[in-house]
Amino acid sequence: MTKILSPGAACVIPETLSGLPVTELGDKALAQTGVEEVFLPRTLRRLGRYCFYGCERLSHIHFYGGPLETGGGFLAACGRLRELTVHMDPSERSALRDFVTEASGRLLVHYLLPGPDGEEHEAARLLFPVYYDEAVENTPARITVSNIHGTGQKYRYCFEDKRVRFDKYDRLFVYETAEESVTAAAEIAVSRLMYPHGLWAEARSAYGDFLKEHRMEVFLDSLGKMEVFKWLMAHGPDGEAGSLADGLTREETETLLLEASRRKMGEISGMLMEFKYHKFPEKKKKFEF
Repeated sequence: MTKILSPGAACVIPETLSGLPVTELGDKALAQTGVEEVFLPRTLRRLGRYCFYGCERLSHIHFYGGPLETGGGFLAACGRLRELTVHMDPSERSALRDFVTEASGRLLVHYLLPGPDGEEHEAARLLFPVYYDEAVENTPARITVSNIHGTGQKYRYCFEDKRVRFDKYDRLFVYETAEESVTAAAEIAVSRLMYPHGLWAEARSAYGDFLKEHRMEVFLDSLGKMEVFKWLMAHGPDGEAGSLADGLTREETETLLLEASRRKMGEISGMLMEFKYHKFPEKKKKFEF
């Protein structure tokens, strides 16, 4: 497929065209179009150079694991790209590394694997933080020094033989907690515990300890994320049965309730009120006559 002129907001590339499999998107096939979401076919084997160049509205790409060659600059000038969904085969090989290294912004990856019943499920949810390269010129010495800011570049080296090395990914959390905000680090921790494919015991403990230490900040940040909030209320810091909320004080619970009410979040307010009722029951007044 050499060129798509008017792809629309959501573009689904077909697996076949005129009875033949679509195996390649040519150079600049979708370049400088207004596409926002792209679904690539299972049959695809190559993305041409500058394939998505200048797609300023592109925010989400869906693609399949297996052999996929990517041309240079295929994601150049795609500043709004924020999500990737990769449908893995059992080998777990993919071009995911090419996608995340091509884009320096914050990327959320939905890592799907086939289950025993053949149905896909989200096995891992990986967040690759933002990073940027700053060139500082030392004019008298005629030297330019390049400084990397953010932990994102480190996270983009967690691949080997076209597979994600989950152990390498998890070991970088210590850098994330030191260099980034609590909420950014908490999002990585919650995502790994919610979808724990490849998560080893030591990393599980590190993520859980961080969530316990910053429990209130984590809950405040989750108020606008229903899926995350429900998970926090139903799981302990280690991702097992329990609730991270069990460590909240009465004052913290009331603060969360007020904030949820201010934002008009009825379902979350109801969950917090029920939690408060059971965790901090009102003492019955006694009267003596």
